[in-house]
Amino acid sequence: MMDKAASFQRIKQLREEITHHDQLYYVQDAPVISDQDYDALLKELMLLEAKYPGAVSAESPTQRVGAKVLSGARTVAHTVKMLSLDNTYSADEIREWCARVYKGLGREDVAFIVELKIDGVSASLAYENGMLVLGATRGDGVTGEDVTHNVRTMRSIPLKLKNDFPDLIECRGEVYMARVDFDALNVRREQAGEDIFVNPRNAASGSLKLMDPAETARRHLRFFVHSFGRLEGRVSLATQEGFFNLAKSCGFPVNPHTRLCRSLEEVLKACADFEAMRTGLAYDVDGVVIKVNRFDDQRMLGETMKSPRWAVAFKFAAYQATTFVRDIVVQVGRTGVLTPVAELEPVFCGGVTISRATLHNFDEIQRLGIGKGDRVLIERAGDVIPKIVKVVEARHGQEVVSKVPTDCPACAPEFIVEDEGGVAHRCINPSCPKQLERRLVHFASRHAMDIEGLGESAVRQLLDNGLVLSVADIYCLKREDLLKLELFGAKKADNLLAAIERSKKQALSRLIFGLGISNIGEKASQLLAQHFGHMEALSVATQEALMRVDEMGVVSSLAVREYFDHEVIRSLIDRLRVVGVNMVEPNRVVEGRLSGKVFVFTGELLHQTRSEAGAKVKALGADVGATVTKATDYVVAGSAAGSKLDKARKLKVVIINEQEFEELIA
Repeated sequence: MMDKAASFQRIKQLREEITHHDQLYYVQDAPVISDQDYDALLKELMLLEAKYPGAVSAESPTQRVGAKVLSGARTVAHTVKMLSLDNTYSADEIREWCARVYKGLGREDVAFIVELKIDGVSASLAYENGMLVLGATRGDGVTGEDVTHNVRTMRSIPLKLKNDFPDLIECRGEVYMARVDFDALNVRREQAGEDIFVNPRNAASGSLKLMDPAETARRHLRFFVHSFGRLEGRVSLATQEGFFNLAKSCGFPVNPHTRLCRSLEEVLKACADFEAMRTGLAYDVDGVVIKVNRFDDQRMLGETMKSPRWAVAFKFAAYQATTFVRDIVVQVGRTGVLTPVAELEPVFCGGVTISRATLHNFDEIQRLGIGKGDRVLIERAGDVIPKIVKVVEARHGQEVVSKVPTDCPACAPEFIVEDEGGVAHRCINPSCPKQLERRLVHFASRHAMDIEGLGESAVRQLLDNGLVLSVADIYCLKREDLLKLELFGAKKADNLLAAIERSKKQALSRLIFGLGISNIGEKASQLLAQHFGHMEALSVATQEALMRVDEMGVVSSLAVREYFDHEVIRSLIDRLRVVGVNMVEPNRVVEGRLSGKVFVFTGELLHQTRSEAGAKVKALGADVGATVTKATDYVVAGSAAGSKLDKARKLKVVIINEQEFEELIA
């Protein structure tokens, strides 16, 4: 029988041995012991820790599965935004993207990293002093959900990093489910009389957000790291290739199918090679990601409102299937645009059942020559969006229906107008019920005001009973109103009212996005909220002032100005303010020493990124412009500055270097 000292030594040995076998099995796919032998090691460790509870620590393999989470997921802010990627679908589009990279860098001797694009769920993992402290979903890229309790159950994720790890690292990657685990999960659910998951991605997404980590553990989620958001202390990295080497040495799972390419031709070959191996993999992939290898090149290229310029996704060829068109109906969007939609005989294609596909506009109906009864070829473009490619077999004797309706299918006659250019047609009736329905659903959606329980069915019942006529009416609902509806019992009514009350505290950026202003998405809403700070300033801003917001153009700024010019909108904002909806963006300095000044950054800075420098002047009340104009006060020029520097000289804008910039803000 072992004494206490020997038991503690054995506990340490077992932890290291089990962690080593986790690495071999989940990261290197090279197990050297049987499942039975692994379980025996884990059981021995559990018994010893039960005998000596003082020896239990957070990094022990026995502590991966914790207690159930008693309340909903906590929202966490990403310290560095998790951007999405632009997509390409052909070799020509990759060539065009590479040409933009070469032009942006001013040279063609650029190396790229090509890696598989895992069809999973984006997540971030934060480690401090080598210990896992936070796991979060991507969410809207700015904020996500705290899923640390479930991340800890994934044995491919280290609880404690190995070797020479950074003081702080926040890495990003994809949570996914292997096909064999997906099939086993669906068998269990079918036997239990539960709905089965359509594909591994949906299963991984649902499993990552469960409140019970024990159930998540049974589903065997896995993880591949692909990038990082923050990295501080003791490590200096110059390339994406170097990051992968660091990640592997620390114990992170890195997909083995990555390739360093030193030319466009090598990139194209890697894309073709990876697509050819697609069906033989143990997990689903939907393409590859191409990244500029050097981090200084990435910083120079920068990013757009939504995506980095230094990376792009190449989506593999879509899955295809044929089916019949049951009908063609007209759908009214929340902005009034009429969109023809083909209702299809349901068909399984690329992992999902497809029963509807948009036809985009009425010209598309004519182009395809499509009508009711046709047999059509459909595909999931990029494995995601259902699209009708062509008519395979036309029905006999039926005329192609391509005439634009003169009456709105949702409200009243004579409200249809043709947008400039003649492609889109729109219902301009402000009381159109379909527009109102979609506006309400959008306003309550997760990335807007996040009113859980106010989905399509609930909104439809509220409208049918005349309880809401605008988004402001949501905040006037009473318990007795809801209890009269078929959909609501006492508990569901109370939950919805509580969610409505919580939504009043949402940031201004979410309110702007929820209002559904034309051409203004999530990122633009965040930029507007950060720039103006409160709704009052935004609602009276001129188009010129709006265009001074980083990355706001003529179209989007005009859309905002025209939106707030409507009397009905001004009345709506007043009503929202009266019922207590927050109109301020938190943690934003509205006034500062540099208030009213506009900075533009160009070239490569030596001691900071352009984004970091921009954050410094924003904290002092200044604005950061995307282009040099007469309104620009300072151009901060680093090495290899390009056309912005030339334009600054032409417009006689003050040009300063990085040292002068630091002296100015100090």
